[in-house]
Amino acid sequence: MANDNAAEMAAADGAPQRCYGALAGWTHQDLGDRVVVCLQSKGPPSPDSEAPLDEFHYMMTKNQAAVLANYLFGLSGRLPQQKPRFRWFR
Repeated sequence: MANDNAAEMAAADGAPQRCYGALAGWTHQDLGDRVVVCLQSKGPPSPDSEAPLDEFHYMMTKNQAAVLANYLFGLSGRLPQQKPRFRWFR
């Protein structure tokens, strides 16, 4: 559930506005062939420093999640972690 800042995302004329914030955390829920990703963010400082985090929930297929993950890996310049392979002889 997002707080009032998320409600300000649409302007009076109906055009979407860009909201900026710092990523504070995330969670996910596995739904079989789909996944729900919850991103938590903190907007610009306000007089009420104890304002709750904004939460945005995205449902996507696991294929979409993999495409997004690969895109983010590319942006970061890092590679995904490889699972260690078991070897009988080294």
